[in-house]
Amino acid sequence: TTIAAAIAMNTGHWSLQPYNTMPFLSKWLPTRLQRRTRSQYAVLVLVLCIIAYSALRDYDILSSIALHHTGRRNLAYLDSIPTKPTPYGRAMIDQNYQSLLLPSGIDSSLFRKKSQKISIKGMSNLMWSKGYDEEAACDEVFLFMPQAFSHNGHGSQLNSYLLASMIATFTNRAMVLLEPPNAKNVFKSNSQFGCPPEAWETKMLRSAKMGGEPKRVGWNKDFPSGLTRLIKHPAWLSRGCPVPCQETMDYEAWEEHQFSNNATVVPVPREIKCSNDNGRETNVMVMAGNDVRRYFEAHFKDKMIDRHRPPSLPAAEWALRLGAAPHEARIFGSLTERHDIWDYVSALVARSGILRFQPWIARDAEAYMQKNVVLHLPLDVPYDAIHVRRKDKLESDAKRFVIKYWKGLGEYNEETGSMPRDYIPFEHYLRQFDESPCEDGPRLTYVATDDPEEVMREVHDLPKDEEGNSVMYNSVDDKGGLCHRRFKFVFGQVLEDYHIDSGKAKGDCDERYRRAISGVADLMILARSNVFVGEFNSNWGRLVRTFRLKMNDSSKIMNGARPVLQREMRVAWGNRRPGPPGW
Repeated sequence: TTIAAAIAMNTGHWSLQPYNTMPFLSKWLPTRLQRRTRSQYAVLVLVLCIIAYSALRDYDILSSIALHHTGRRNLAYLDSIPTKPTPYGRAMIDQNYQSLLLPSGIDSSLFRKKSQKISIKGMSNLMWSKGYDEEAACDEVFLFMPQAFSHNGHGSQLNSYLLASMIATFTNRAMVLLEPPNAKNVFKSNSQFGCPPEAWETKMLRSAKMGGEPKRVGWNKDFPSGLTRLIKHPAWLSRGCPVPCQETMDYEAWEEHQFSNNATVVPVPREIKCSNDNGRETNVMVMAGNDVRRYFEAHFKDKMIDRHRPPSLPAAEWALRLGAAPHEARIFGSLTERHDIWDYVSALVARSGILRFQPWIARDAEAYMQKNVVLHLPLDVPYDAIHVRRKDKLESDAKRFVIKYWKGLGEYNEETGSMPRDYIPFEHYLRQFDESPCEDGPRLTYVATDDPEEVMREVHDLPKDEEGNSVMYNSVDDKGGLCHRRFKFVFGQVLEDYHIDSGKAKGDCDERYRRAISGVADLMILARSNVFVGEFNSNWGRLVRTFRLKMNDSSKIMNGARPVLQREMRVAWGNRRPGPPGW
């Protein structure tokens, strides 16, 4: 109809009367139009028609136009939608530094909506609410004990937390975190993530006017410890519940129950019943990080993707508890492909704001970026990112992939096990940009790695142009031709060590905190890049992908489009699919 109207306008066979069926147009269009004016309107209407058609399909016409002219989409670190800073003491926290997702991508309002009934085809009516009665909010609890997993890396601990939140929401339980009392904490600073200034009790020995500075005199016993020093556990996930049964169960008692939940011996996780301080009986499922992974694999995973009779009512209810709107819950309950299900859950998890950093983490991550990154990587321009994970991974999970890589080049000696290098070269990561449009200028590319000195040497050995940019000759462009692709690389701060629990300084709480801030900053930069190159053998690669997913518009999905959209990601090597979020 729109195209026909455009043709009519262009040929002059359109006469608008003062009181026609579209009076709003009569104010804008005269009865008789000059041919040039009619042509302008025709072009405008045709463009609107194309955009309207694109909206019904899985196609981003505006991004395609931008890609045609610039060679890339306009994706930057900072949110293009202004966000209101949040107060923290005397400071104001910029929300751009509090999550891996852009602030505008987090929709916490979903958990404040009023209850409403929805109907899912083939199911009974489903009530969309918080999923529990207010009075019985703490009757079913998933008690998560992060301490046992605290020697793992940043990405591993965050993935474990996401996996625990999936089990808690799937089983419709309040997720409560239980950290050890300070006296039993294995870390002097009471957290594996080190100590920000707030973690200390301080005393002024001399006034500020006399040049005095606060002197550390002990630990702030009331400051969050363990995992909660890094992340802000959301109230909607905990339902505001305290640690259950505090009069009868202390940390050691819960730890004993956690040890008894062994997936190899007890295939179904045990539940403990006890009385809360308010007199109500509560049913508690308690797990640590390793238990979460084992029980997810052995008990929960198949239940979560069970779609024997789609649409699935339990799946739709689970989606609602993760913040889905009713129409999104209907779609999720109807999905049958395993990868679509996991990707949709990932997108829900990301949007819900489950993973948000504490305000002091956001404050210090912003300061870190301003000092170490912004000079070479402006946060308001498009950029790409590469994650290169080596070090201890080369001796375990990644070794078989390294051998496979050199075998493919015919440079692996089967008898001696020797190969040119014990890692996959950085140049191979750059080859993942093949088949991308060849641009006039260099690609601004951030590199996050636990082996910066070696990667910098590899970058140094690459050919350079007259401006000092690295050049990849004979790179394949998106049309199958050859081009000389140029890169301008940016590295973060070089640290003595990057893993949270290795190196000589691992016992120093200030050093631990520096590593935590550097790691959080790198994760946020990777997650928000235009194109991300990494691999799923690393916890970082899997975590970053979760926050690069977004649910497609429901109307597009119903018209056959894929359920979830992903910011562009290239897998350098290894498995092509990451599996469930948090895995």
